[in-house]
Amino acid sequence: MTGIPRLRAVATALLAASALVLAGCSSGDSGGSSDEAWSFTDDLGQTVTLDHAPERIAGQNDLLAPLMEYGASPIASYGFFSLEEDGRFADFDTSGITEVGTSYGEINLDELALAKPDVILATIYPMDEDGTLPEGNLRYGLKDLAQQEQLEKIAPIVTVYVGGEGRKVLDRIAELATSLGSDQGKIDAAKQQFDTAGETLKSAAASSDLVVTPMYADADGLYTYKADDEPTLQLYKTFGVNFFEPTPDGYYWGIYSWENATEVTGDTVLLAKDGYQLDALKEQPTLAGNKALNAGQVHPYNQAPMDYASQAVYMTDLAGWIQQDKVLA
Repeated sequence: MTGIPRLRAVATALLAASALVLAGCSSGDSGGSSDEAWSFTDDLGQTVTLDHAPERIAGQNDLLAPLMEYGASPIASYGFFSLEEDGRFADFDTSGITEVGTSYGEINLDELALAKPDVILATIYPMDEDGTLPEGNLRYGLKDLAQQEQLEKIAPIVTVYVGGEGRKVLDRIAELATSLGSDQGKIDAAKQQFDTAGETLKSAAASSDLVVTPMYADADGLYTYKADDEPTLQLYKTFGVNFFEPTPDGYYWGIYSWENATEVTGDTVLLAKDGYQLDALKEQPTLAGNKALNAGQVHPYNQAPMDYASQAVYMTDLAGWIQQDKVLA
């Protein structure tokens, strides 16, 4: 899967993986200072116990980004492109992080082992609205179960379930951050910022009839997100944002061929940065009549990290776009 953009990697994983139903999510707990015993029960019900709080943290970029917002200093990372290319890390000093993987499923296990992590932080995504998980609980971003077994030999894996209600994902990552030793005062301040942004977004959404269409596009067609299945969008929906509802059956995406792209409507587009951008979309004959594109009511859908502060920034931006854009129907 080398070279597949991050969002296409999500789509590929969701469409291709076979599944196993999640038994349920557990709460986490932690020890105290770094010289005390530490334990955390992750979202697969697996309890990781160490004789000290983890100091050397490795993991998947989607988790490392929000944890760094809370003050974590990871020592190794893997993801779908380099940290330099990943805008979520632009404000961080990443010089102390060994990048052991920069494309889907490709991880340098030798380099990861040399980094000597205490824990490896991973995410897992559901395959459908029922919470069905990949066979063998294959973590997101890993090539196969054999690779996952190799990771488990290097360090225990702590897994966060990214699906369903966005607020639960936010709270769970904050809980993990607390367990790993992040300053609780910083987390509380970020949460207050998030709550304020939520009220701003709620007010903007209540005063507008805009239909918001989040999308990704490439040579194969137009992918519109199903808000109830994407945690960040589900979060914004709880504040009243009115999202375009795709008609094709399926989980997570409404997938339209370019021939059927005329069926995608809305007043405001949130466009994923990994695919076609505005100029490329305007070159598609079937989008020539798309009112949002023609009006320039197109804004980035950057899937901000799942921490309170990052979400507060994006929610405030989204509220501003909703206030400034016009209903085009």
